[in-house]
Amino acid sequence: MSPGAPSTDVGTAPLRRRSTTIAFADIVGFSILAAADEVDATSRWLAMFHDVVTPVAERLGGRIVDVQGDGTLAEFTNVKAALAWARALHDASEAAERETSPNPPIVFRIAIHVGSVIVEGDRILGDAVNMAARLQEYCTPGGTLLSTEASAKLSKADRKATRDLGELPLRNLSRTVHAVSLDPRRSVSVPLPPAPTQLPTLAVLPLLNMSDDPLDDYLASGIVEDVVASLAGLRELFVIAPDSARMFAGRKPSPQHAARTLGVRYIVSGDLKRAGGGLHASLMLTDGITGEHLWGERIDTPEREIFELQDYVATRIVAGVAPSIRASTLREAMRKRPESLTAYDHMLRGLHAMASSERPAFIHARRHLERAMEEDPSFALAMAWAAHWHSLRIGQGWTEDREADATAIFDFAGRALTLEPGNSLALAVLGHNSAYLRRDFDTALDCFGRALAVCPNSAIAWTLSSATFSYLGRGSDAIHNAERGLRLSPYDPLRYYQHHFLSIAHYTAGDLQSAERYGCLAIGGNPAHASSWRVQAALLAAQGRFQEAREAARRLIALESDFSVTEYISNRMPFKDPVLRERFARDLYQAGLPA
Repeated sequence: MSPGAPSTDVGTAPLRRRSTTIAFADIVGFSILAAADEVDATSRWLAMFHDVVTPVAERLGGRIVDVQGDGTLAEFTNVKAALAWARALHDASEAAERETSPNPPIVFRIAIHVGSVIVEGDRILGDAVNMAARLQEYCTPGGTLLSTEASAKLSKADRKATRDLGELPLRNLSRTVHAVSLDPRRSVSVPLPPAPTQLPTLAVLPLLNMSDDPLDDYLASGIVEDVVASLAGLRELFVIAPDSARMFAGRKPSPQHAARTLGVRYIVSGDLKRAGGGLHASLMLTDGITGEHLWGERIDTPEREIFELQDYVATRIVAGVAPSIRASTLREAMRKRPESLTAYDHMLRGLHAMASSERPAFIHARRHLERAMEEDPSFALAMAWAAHWHSLRIGQGWTEDREADATAIFDFAGRALTLEPGNSLALAVLGHNSAYLRRDFDTALDCFGRALAVCPNSAIAWTLSSATFSYLGRGSDAIHNAERGLRLSPYDPLRYYQHHFLSIAHYTAGDLQSAERYGCLAIGGNPAHASSWRVQAALLAAQGRFQEAREAARRLIALESDFSVTEYISNRMPFKDPVLRERFARDLYQAGLPA
């Protein structure tokens, strides 16, 4: 029963109304926590409920109205109290994460709304309650989302810290709601299901920077990039992408906690210090279930021998986790490295900037990649990342010249593959854009096949290939590949892109509810992503929810003022399957988009 559904025994008494502040808190991934250890998950939730959720609400003059499984409905006299309650819950979750328990903490998504409710005894009902419950679906884990009515009551400092999500269509409700987000202060650990494989599962955490210079943070995080790339090329391992492991940058979690959070068995962790012209690293391989230390080593090397350090670490990790892997297989999996440390240094800085969701930082990343290629014209990996940078700029709607960026994609990817024919990143970027920009699906499938043969743990290749399968009308394949990519990089900085491709995949397969769910996540992650609104408008129209579809269409037009369905069908629609093309075009028209 939904939080705002009335009971069947209301009777004939007249309904009373009052204006109030509603907060709805939902636990992220509670079913996964319960599946892993139901007693532990339930005990921790009950303890937090009795120690924090209820007493803090009462201390702030509020009350707990209803609890339905892992969802809690609370009422407060004002937004200030509701926000203080939300922050107390987030603080309690963060405090639990710092404990030594191997289990991921209980993490909340919380929505706050101000509106008129129907009063039935101790219960509150009505549209405003339902609205708060639906709003939390767009909320970032560990964050708080507020409707316009609630955000108007924020302090000036709090209002300045919000991120505008614009008008959001709400599931099963007839109108949209404008909302803002107070995002978490740092990456938040959320529970993940076990990796879907029998292979040894591994994550390499960013090394903890022990140097005095905070600018070395990028090196401590980025030095594992080549290590992970070498390991990812081995079919005997399931390796989590470094973009997800980077959530632990600058922190020192227990190996058990990191393993449970990332859903892996083995954790590599350590620290790095640059001093006196040398690099000093301490590394440890730990079984995340038993806590057993399988391998540890202190490595001191001249700074100029950074690549030898990476090769050695990769070799030692494989020797500890998969001793049956032959040394020759590992050597073949090693990627080509640049001749110049300066070029490598620029590439690391470029990747560090590319991970930012802010446009200025993203634009600045291009200069670092250009410098890397200037320093070493034979540096294939920097060229592959440059191709991906231009692809992301088109996908994020930040391009100023679509044709110029498209030309740059194929140029950089082609140059990278000339230098290094087995570069999986270049193959994946070339494959995606061959399908998306040129409608050359044969080339796309060939590129993805080669990319995954070289590097079967490439999260980027799995994710990008999903879009191509969607364009071909192969929905089940698209879902499988998108889920595989998400599983390999569950905390990717561009997670909205992963959710967007999953939304397209489910639309292709005809599962409109799942498509909408992932579309909401994509929009919540980046409300300025025009393609997410385009797909959302179509799938809402396909469900006959035309008012919500028109609102999504309005958001698309706000981002792409010259959009027309006719031009899109003629020049930009990527779908090849004729039935899917016709369905998508019909849904766009029915969403009220300009013909």
